[in-house]
Amino acid sequence: MRRYVHAGCRGRDAGAPAGVTDLKAAIRYIRYCDDVVAGDSESIFVFGMSGGGAQSAIVGATGDSELYDPYLKAIGAVQGVSDAVLGSMDWCPITNLDTADAAYEWMMGATRSNLSDDEQAISDSLAKAYASYINSAGFTDENGNALTLTESSDGIYQSGTYYDYIKSVIEESLNNFLSDTTFPYTASSSKGGMGGGPSGGGMPSGEKPDGAPSGDPPSGSKPDGGNSAEDATSIEDADQITRNDTSSSGVSTSGTYETAQDYIDALNANGEWITYDASTNKATITSVEAFVKACKNASKNLGAFDQLDAGQGENTLFGYGDENGAHFDSTLSSILTELKSEYASSYSEDLSKTDSVGYTADQRVKMYTPLYYLLKSQGGYGTSNVAKYWRIRTGINQGDTALSTEVNLALALENYEGVKDVDFETVWGQGHTEAERTGDSTTNFIEWVNSCMK
Repeated sequence: MRRYVHAGCRGRDAGAPAGVTDLKAAIRYIRYCDDVVAGDSESIFVFGMSGGGAQSAIVGATGDSELYDPYLKAIGAVQGVSDAVLGSMDWCPITNLDTADAAYEWMMGATRSNLSDDEQAISDSLAKAYASYINSAGFTDENGNALTLTESSDGIYQSGTYYDYIKSVIEESLNNFLSDTTFPYTASSSKGGMGGGPSGGGMPSGEKPDGAPSGDPPSGSKPDGGNSAEDATSIEDADQITRNDTSSSGVSTSGTYETAQDYIDALNANGEWITYDASTNKATITSVEAFVKACKNASKNLGAFDQLDAGQGENTLFGYGDENGAHFDSTLSSILTELKSEYASSYSEDLSKTDSVGYTADQRVKMYTPLYYLLKSQGGYGTSNVAKYWRIRTGINQGDTALSTEVNLALALENYEGVKDVDFETVWGQGHTEAERTGDSTTNFIEWVNSCMK
């Protein structure tokens, strides 16, 4: 028997880790009531999109972590019961915030314009800091080869095995799209190739499929009205994240494309960066930077997550339960201090604060960083019960995070002992949504859960 439980949790304005703490308390209570609640309390799956995807990933990685104990005790959560889960479904997870600003500038900083000299120095320093992080993190590919970044003549650290891996993920996403799509193909009017799903069918509707049992979970609320490109922004209208209009940047795809080559030509409208072989139906790209400029422009201000004026949604998340946001990125703080920036003092001040249980922002960020628990190079490795099954999906065109957010999560999980399966894909032509290559998100999620239980 499958049972859907909608556990309420506090929002970001309550401050991290309140939301995840509440979810852990709910999981503990379900297990505590195992003898009276239907279903298997040892086979709990969590799911979410965007910030919810982040919380799903965090819950999946932090099972029984002692870092949460003071918060769980403070709200009266059941003690002596596990809060670990069996599986985690994450759509576009906004997570690993310790390196998110640096990753954003490394991948998408090249699309910024009109930065002042001081702002450009911050962006460049963040990109270099990301290379330092990657080279010390210990990522490896499926064959055990180390993934690292090296200095390059063009761009900032746009070379090395890690760079090549990111480039291959982009190419795989495009080639999956070409394989899935029947031409002629009709794309919705949108930027960066965001023209809907396979065969012009649009993105997943988010509605529960016909005939699904009433207890099955909803996929997450997409407004009524079909699958136009405008629907893709529904979560962006509600999540209180600050974004910029990138409608004048990148390439645009709309209308009907008779052949795959016609579609590729549209993506190459501002200069050729994709080479297509019709005989094999395969495409290659010239560089990550070319992809980003065409399809994945930066949509957030400098300090994409820890904004310089502390005005971003994640600043609210790391506030202290009031209306004021707080800085939390220690890497960015160090860069600002080194550059003698006017913002340095506000970062230093916020990073020195403690919350109601005496935790600093650094400690709270670790609790919201799955990689802190998954990488051997991090202090939290081996201190939690990590979910055995993972499914991660992201729209490759989204400007909310660097692609490396989801890629790094998948890489770490694939190398974590005890994780049985990692089902990871990026979806071409889709943005910040419940991205799926084919079908709808609800049906795919349910089928994945069922497959894990066989």
